[in-house]
This record gives sequence, C-alpha cells and structure tokens, in this order.
Amino acid sequence: MTSAAHTLTRDTYQLMLTPSGAGESSFGELQLTRWRGDMIEDGLGFFIYLRDVDTGAFWSMGSQPVPDADGAAYGQVFTDEVAHFVKHVHGIEASMTVTLEAGRELRRVRVKNVGDTSRRIELTSYLEPVIHHAAADAGHPAFAKLFVQTEAVLEQGALLAKRRPRGADERFPLLVHGLVGAPVTGFETDRMRFIGRGRSLAAPLAMFGGELSQTAGNVLDPCLSLRTLLELAPGAAGEAVFVLGVADDREAALALLDVPVSASLSDFAVGCAMRTMEKASVRAAHPTSCTLAPHHSAELLQFENSYGGFNADGSEYVIRLPKQADGTLKRPPLPWSNVLANAHNSGCIVTESGAMHTFAQNSREHRLTPWHNDPVTDPHGEAFYIRDEDAGLYWSPTPGPVSGAGDYEVRHGLGYTSFRHVSSDLEQRTTVFVPLDTTCRIVKIELRNLSEQPRRLSLFNINRLVLDVDPKDTAAHLETRWDEAAHALTAQNPQAGKASSGTTLGCEASPEGRNPRMDFATFAQGTAYVALLSPVEAVHHSANRASTIGQGRSPARPLAVETAAVLDACTGTGYDCAALQAQLTIEPGDMRSVVFVLGETNAADGLHDLLHSLRKPGAVDAALERVKTFWKDFTGKARVHTGKPEVDILVNHWLPYQTLVCRIWARTAYYQSGGAFGFRDQLQDALNLIRHDARITRDQILLNAANQFVEGDVLHWWHPFPDGTSRGIRTRFSDDLLWMPYATAKYIQHTHDAAILDEQARYLTGPLLDDGEDERFMVPHESGAQGDLYEHCCRALDRSLKVGKHGLPLMGTGDWNDGMNRVGREGIGESVWVGMFLYAILGDFIPLCEARRDLARAEKYRAHRAKLFEALNTEGWDGAWYRRAWYDNGAVLGSRTSDECQIDTLAQAWAVLTGAATGERVEQVLSAMDARLIDKSVGIIRLLTPAFDQTPHDPGYIKGYVAGVRENGGQYTHAALWAVMAYAQAGHKDKALELLEMISPIRHTATQQGAERYMTEPYVIAADVYGVEPHNGRGGWTWYTGSAGWMMTAAALVATNT
Repeated sequence: MTSAAHTLTRDTYQLMLTPSGAGESSFGELQLTRWRGDMIEDGLGFFIYLRDVDTGAFWSMGSQPVPDADGAAYGQVFTDEVAHFVKHVHGIEASMTVTLEAGRELRRVRVKNVGDTSRRIELTSYLEPVIHHAAADAGHPAFAKLFVQTEAVLEQGALLAKRRPRGADERFPLLVHGLVGAPVTGFETDRMRFIGRGRSLAAPLAMFGGELSQTAGNVLDPCLSLRTLLELAPGAAGEAVFVLGVADDREAALALLDVPVSASLSDFAVGCAMRTMEKASVRAAHPTSCTLAPHHSAELLQFENSYGGFNADGSEYVIRLPKQADGTLKRPPLPWSNVLANAHNSGCIVTESGAMHTFAQNSREHRLTPWHNDPVTDPHGEAFYIRDEDAGLYWSPTPGPVSGAGDYEVRHGLGYTSFRHVSSDLEQRTTVFVPLDTTCRIVKIELRNLSEQPRRLSLFNINRLVLDVDPKDTAAHLETRWDEAAHALTAQNPQAGKASSGTTLGCEASPEGRNPRMDFATFAQGTAYVALLSPVEAVHHSANRASTIGQGRSPARPLAVETAAVLDACTGTGYDCAALQAQLTIEPGDMRSVVFVLGETNAADGLHDLLHSLRKPGAVDAALERVKTFWKDFTGKARVHTGKPEVDILVNHWLPYQTLVCRIWARTAYYQSGGAFGFRDQLQDALNLIRHDARITRDQILLNAANQFVEGDVLHWWHPFPDGTSRGIRTRFSDDLLWMPYATAKYIQHTHDAAILDEQARYLTGPLLDDGEDERFMVPHESGAQGDLYEHCCRALDRSLKVGKHGLPLMGTGDWNDGMNRVGREGIGESVWVGMFLYAILGDFIPLCEARRDLARAEKYRAHRAKLFEALNTEGWDGAWYRRAWYDNGAVLGSRTSDECQIDTLAQAWAVLTGAATGERVEQVLSAMDARLIDKSVGIIRLLTPAFDQTPHDPGYIKGYVAGVRENGGQYTHAALWAVMAYAQAGHKDKALELLEMISPIRHTATQQGAERYMTEPYVIAADVYGVEPHNGRGGWTWYTGSAGWMMTAAALVATNT
C-alpha cells in the first residue's frame, strides 16, 4: 500500500485522507479532527467500525485503525471529488464513499451480507474533535481538550461539539456529527470510555460488547461516536450516511443534517475500488506462555488500594498489574508516572506501562523522543521487546507496549523506576534511571533463565526520534548514522531550535498557537545517541521506522520484531528512528544484563570516551547507586512529623523530590511540558526548598534577577538556551516581579545571608509592549547595565506602587491567577490580592532598606504600606470577607453582590498570612472559607465559588474552563495550601492539620473506590482537583505544580517537630 495522502476540497473545507482511511478534516485554519502528520503509523482519523453482534468479530472500513484479518480484501480509489473504500471480510462486503458538500463531509457506508445466514452488523463511527489551530492542539493536547464540550441531540441523530472561548474576542464554529438514513442506537463522546484505559483504537473497549455509555457534556477528553445496527438477511444490503459538518451556530449546524444526501456511489467507482483490493496476510503477535504461576512480592504495602501502595518507609510506590481474564493487565485509572532528571535538564518521564519520553537540554524545546500527553492510550515513543528466537514469541519486559503472559510489578522510587515480570521461563527486572552527571537515560534489563534449556534471545529497543518539539516537523531533517568507533547509532537535527515555540505552560504567543521562527538552530550542535553498554553476542541497528515499526503499524505490532531476523542497518537523512537489537544466549540458571542508553552530547568527538566510561564494569550500577544516595540524603535533610502518615510520607519523601526533580530540574511532566522557568513559579519552588538546601533558593533568586528588564518588569517565563540567550514572554502581569523581593526577604530571614543583596545581575532590554498588547514572545538582549540584587528588588517594588481609584495595585493582565487575564487589561482594574502581597513584601523589605541606610526609600515604602492597609480594610472589605478585584469597568469581583466568583480563597488566605486582616476579621475570613469554600464531601478546598459560567463580564480564559474545573471553581492546590497555612498561622493548627490530611492524595486514594474517583497518582501532588460532576474529586495535572513545595511549608507549620 502506498502512503501518499489525498485531499478533497470544497471552499474552505478540506479533507485529507490516506490510503488506510486515516486523515484529518479542516476548515480554513482550524483543524476539525485530530491527526498528527505521521504517515508511517498513520493511526488517527474519522473511522467507521463494523462489528458482528453475534460473533463479536470487528473490523474497520479502512485498513486503520483495526489491522486487517488474515484473508481480508481491501481496496481504495481516489478522484478529485470522491474517495472510495471497499473491504470484504467475515462474509461481509462493505464499501464507503466519501464526498464533500458545502460545510460538511459525507461518508456513505453500504454493507452487504454475502453469506447464507442472517447477520446483525453494528456500524460505529469515531473521531476526535479539535476545532482549533493544529499547532495549539499538538502543543498541549490535555489543555486544549479541556475547552471542548459535547451535546447529544438524539431526535436529530446528532452530536455537537463546541470549543469554549478563552476570551470575549474568540470565536469558534460548532462541529456537528450526524447519522442519516439509519437510527442511532447509541453514542459516546467520552474518549476514555470509548477506547478504554491502556487500550488503543485498534481494539477499543467499545468494540467488546455492551452499550455505549451515552455520555455527553463536560467530558474533558472528547470524541464523537454514533452507532447504528443493520440487520441483514442473506444477500441483503443496508446503508447509513455519517455526516461531519461545521457551522457558525447550533441551528445552522443541525440544518446540515436536513439537506438531502445525493447518491454518489457509482457501480463504476465501486468496481475501480474493488480492482485495487489486496488480500491481507497477517502474522499475528505471538502471546507468551507462562510456566510459572503469576505472582507478586509478598510485601505488605501502606495505603494499598488494589492498584498499589507505599513500601515500608514510604520511599517507593509499588504498583501491581495482574493479568486479567481477557488477557489485558489491570491498570490504574490513569497513567501513574515518575519524573527522572538531573541538574543538566536531562531526563525522562516513565509511566507504569513502561511508556517513556526522554529530553535533553530543554524538556520542551529539545525532546529526544515524543511527549504524547495522552492518558488514555499512553503511547510508547520508546519501546523494549524480548524475542525468543527458538519459540518465535515476543513480548515487552515492561507492561507495554506488548504485555507478556504474567503479572507485572512496578516500583516508582526517588530517581528510578523498576519493573519485574516473569514469563516464558524468564525472570525479568528492568530499571530505568537518569545519572546525576550525564545527559542520558539508562535502561538496564536483567534476565534470569529459569528453564533447563539455553535461551537464544533478541532484545530490541525502538525509539522514535524528535530532536526538537513536534515529531511531524523534524523527521525530514534528521541525519542518522552508525558510529563504528563508538558502537552507537547517532542522530543530529541541523534545524533543532529554529522553531522554538511561543506556546508553553498554557500561554500562547498568538491566538493561532503558531511558533515564531528563529534564524539560528540553538540545539543543532547536539548529537543524540543510542547504544548498548553491556557485552552481547551481536548488535544490529536501524534508523528506519518504516522497517522497524512498519507502515500502518504501531509499537504494539512492530514489523521488525515480528518478521525480521535482524534489523536492516538502514541510516541516512530523513529517518526518525533509533533502534537496536541485541542478540544473546543465556544458559540454564544464568543471569545476563543488557543495558541500553539514550542520550545526547554537544561534543560528538568525545562520544567514544563517554560511552567507554559508561561501559566499564560496574559503572552503570555505581551511577544508579549515586542517584539513590543523592535522593535519600536530600529528602532526609528536613524531616517533619505531623502524626498523620498521609502527610508525612509525602513531605518526607516525595514532595521534596517532586519539587526539585520536576519543578527545578526537568520542568516538565506527563500532563504539562514546560521547559521554561516561570518567574514566579520556580522562585516559589526554590523558596520552599530552603530547609533542604538554601543554595538552591539563592541561585534561583539570582537567576531570576538576571531576567528582569531595565524598566523593572520581568519575563513571565523564559527558555534558557545553550548559547546563553533566553526566549520568553514580556507581559503586563502584576505579581511576577514582586516574587523576587518576596523570596529575597524570606531567604535573608531564614539564612541571615544579607550579602546576597550585593550580588550583581544583568538587566535585559527588549521592545516595550504596544498599547493594547497583552504579551509578546521575544528574544531579549543584555542591556549592558547591571545592578546589585537590592537594586533589582527595588526596581520591582517601585514599579508596583501605582494604584487605581480604590487605592489598590493595578491588576494588569493577571495577578497570581493567570486565568484572570482580562480583568484589568485596560489598565484600570485593581487586585485586592496584589495589595495584600505588596503589603507583606514592603513590611519585610523596609528593614533591609534601613540596614542599607536607604532611609528615604524605607519611608516611602512605609507610607505606601500604610495606605495599602487602609484601602484593603475599607475598599477591599466586603462585610464578611475580602473582595478579590475590580474589573476595568468598575464591577467588583469576589463580593456577595457579584453574580459569579463571590468569594475567592486567595484573598482570604493571604489576608491572614500577610497580616492585612487583624482582630475579629481573621476569624471572619476563616469562617467564610469554612462555610463557602471547604467542601468536605469531595475533600477539596475550592479556589472560588460560584464558578464563572454565564456572567456577562470577561474575567479571561478562566471562564473558558468548564465550571468546577481547574482554576474555575475547582481546587487549585496552591490556594488550598495557603488556606491551610492561614488556619495554622491563626492558631488553629488542629484544623490546619485536618485540612492538610483531607487534601492529601494519599487520603484521596486510600481505597479502590477513592483511587478510581481521584484517578491520578497517590504519591505526588496534583495542581488541581475537579469540583463538578461527573468529575468531582478527580485529580488534575500532577507532578508539575508548585503546590508540592507549599505543602512542605504548610506541613512544617503544623508539625509537632521539624
């Protein structure tokens, strides 16, 4: 089958189809359905499944997504106006004609029973709605999906999908999916429910009997699927037409289903398609046999919840994946991941399935392998396989992509993840880690032969290469070769870094999410490498993904592992794979280790020496031991005891690890790929690590100071690059710059190191924002000026003294809550919270001014602080709690008179923490939080209530979130912990500890029911927890959140000893 794509166009509607039936629909600049530009695996599109209700057999109209059964005949023909697909299998002859009409595409499916018994055939459609710019969707899929809501209009056989705008100036069309000519017997719009956790579109849960769930609304990860049933007597045929269309409003969208469907399937066209039919000859994946009873360790686990639990001291989380009756593994509700990294911004994300993603130098801008951000299918951009050369069987030593016959046990530890599995008379232990001092990821596979026969094995490692941001943009540029001297497969991307993105951390440089092009390739000097570090009998390699994975296949069905004796040694330009095959023989009772490394070096001529050092006997084990020792020592530097193991296990092991490895070093995670330093973000992280290592805090403060403009404002976030430049966004955020004097003052209070104020740091210069311009992605330059840290802090403070008509600081395009980016964008709106924040900082900074004899500035700050206190307690007070802000138009936010967002946790917590609230008002705001924001039934502390939904005001993109999700009325864990700290500071430590225990992920997941509601990892903090049905109590984005550090600080406030 060829891999050429074919395009149908009608006005601004465009449909791209591949010969497999995959592809994408677009409307102008908007991508309507998801496709990732991968012509090899080619696994996404608008698909039609066929299923025999009586036998359970299912297949797809095209050769994707379900692999063709042995003997299936399939063909396709494309013309300028029409695409035809024909398939003959299981006694059913099916054809599909695809055409475009104004504003819609039609897929007419005709099914004929060519057998001699009656058949009941279900037709089920599937597509993933995007309704967004492709780059924005690909840049952060989990974020983009949150804004899509679905609706079922069953009386018209239709599903609707709409994208909630992130601002009043955003407009998106409505997507409609309908069924014409046949009744709808079921529908689904929840992608997780359709595919099933850990499954794929090749064998989705929806094809294994049972009804579709009929779920629509706030599904978080949407799909559109309609089902109908054709009952066919022998020789009979039936038809159904699946419609996909786009329109400006609901009425026009539904009207697309009322237009008569023209007959467009000619006998000639069908004949042409049938003449292209080829019979499939499929070599099925061979299951492994297990000659030992499946078993896990007998270790008793703390807080075991049927998925896993903590080991005795809490430093490991053990996940047990038993084999189920249907042959699949029992998996956690979502991927439970680990982040492995070192101080050189090199690292790896690994999930319990064994899916991995590796990066070097910058975790977003320079990915070595793909970051998929797909918690449903959890794809494998890096895959490992064991093949028994005598038995012809293959499987993975990790739970995926091809699980073996037995159970798996996974251990996420501090700095490593290990897997244990027994099948085919082989005991297998796989350990993944990132050395402290080398830019690489190492996987060590230990194999013990439990049989009485020698075992001839091949171990494969197949990696899809990126060496930039988006795989679809890089493959053509990659240059691969076999380095005989280093005995490694290497790859370079001469264009690496040119497409550095202005889209990260949920912020966009342009509404379209386009990536500004640069005129230099920042990472082009890097040489990626894949190599074996252990001796084996033979090593083979390939850089050709078409021959290793195979056309139309996936890592779950790798062509080379199934069919090739050895890899083909193919290298050159345009290949995006790095695959190795290690051949070895293990004698009965013996154990062998095979160690694979994936990494990158900026000194290609030193690769031989680098690998030589890693190949020395004991070098890998010593590197792993150094990692374990480092993390044991680091996490042990600041212990707390609260008497609540749900808190202590996290605070004494996992949260300091989460904060340093993920927030400071990796700056990425499964749900969010940042890569950048956030000015406010990493300052908070570093400050909260001060009890573990104050040097981290000091270094971060000085790094941030060097990213301040001469005008006093700062880069909201920036990517550091190897050439010493930074790329980031200049904004009108009102709080970013204030975190530097805040952290500096707190650092000095803790360490008494006032000498930090004398440290010199550069100032940046760059274009100022134009009137009406909220932010700009730029490459700033060194101004040539520098100043000491004290001057840097004072410039930030002086710039923040301007107030509005209520005497409070201007909101700008957001304060701490990025989602409120339109409250004060016209330069009039004010932030009560920034007033509190500034009030506290001035109180801490005035003594520093006086110590430096800067008495005029100290007096200016003292006077301004007094005015802030007055304004906060008059204008900012709402009668029972503190207000949040004022819009540019003068409307108040966070007031009992507000239509939505009547109370906000941020303002109440910081009123207590900063001392802005005094006397009886302290108890009043605590009582208000307790009554209106603490939801014990769900176990969350809401950020605000009621959520933004119908208000005519435009607070910003926060309103685009579904009500109750993330910042919009769910728990945002930073603020929840500040609330805990407020209770503790006010003397209510018992209450604070009760709340700290309540919001602990260990408490959320202590039972199977709780784990299935919370869904995300029990051992790290989630940035947010949802507060709306059907997602009440579900954890949001884990790992990459500064709330990990704040929980450590909160625990220290309530601990009985520290």
